[in-house]
Amino acid sequence: MSIEIILIAIIVIAVIYLLSLRNRNKDKLEKELRTPEEILPEVQQKLEAGENKIKLIKYVREETGLGLVEAKDLVEGNLETNTVVSEAELLSKVQEMLQSGIGDIKAVKYVREQTGFGLKEAKDFVDNAKKSQAINNSD
Repeated sequence: MSIEIILIAIIVIAVIYLLSLRNRNKDKLEKELRTPEEILPEVQQKLEAGENKIKLIKYVREETGLGLVEAKDLVEGNLETNTVVSEAELLSKVQEMLQSGIGDIKAVKYVREQTGFGLKEAKDFVDNAKKSQAINNSD
């Protein structure tokens, strides 16, 4: 075998592997996330059945989009599942923050602090707030 054939084979295998990773990540992104309130009864049942806490924390993160600390707190029963403010109040506050030029990162951090959302869920909330703000401004 020549070195060229071996290199081509390695490149083909690498491309196939990368495409499979891409499809796996796409499936994860398309999955609809559940709220902590929705998953809490299931978590409690699994804990009572003796499920491994680490596996359960990973499951909670995948299902809800919560961060590691929030998922651990939910599994251990320390997560406050009620938000401090209503969704409408939070949306209004985030839109005010964005209008004042505070920036997306600080708005996402604020949403996470107020709700216990994971990074992706909080970012999606801020993005939706920006979209609804743009729609309201165009009217």
